[in-house]
Amino acid sequence: MKSRIAILAGVALALAGCTTATVASNPLQARWNGKTAGSFFAAYGPPISDTASSGGTTLYKWRGGFAKGKSCTVELSVNEAYKINNIRAVADRVDPKGGPTHCEKVLDADGEKK
Repeated sequence: MKSRIAILAGVALALAGCTTATVASNPLQARWNGKTAGSFFAAYGPPISDTASSGGTTLYKWRGGFAKGKSCTVELSVNEAYKINNIRAVADRVDPKGGPTHCEKVLDADGEKK
């Protein structure tokens, strides 16, 4: 009986140490989810708008990467700790050859070393 309690206590402690991670479904999320919004804005410039949401989350809209008629617009969902929970391309250009999108290239999420 004591060993079962000890095992259950150990499992409870192990689970308490786990954190929930957002699964990245695209290269932008893989690159930026979990990073600070400050590092994003320091690298690419300030957002064009921000909107407070429930639970201390803020939704920022950023636009940049202007080149040859292309631009990139993304929305960043940022938590109270100023970490990016999610990034989503709102306006992007798909590469007709199947390569990285314009936003992926601009925001260093294309997987290529620079």
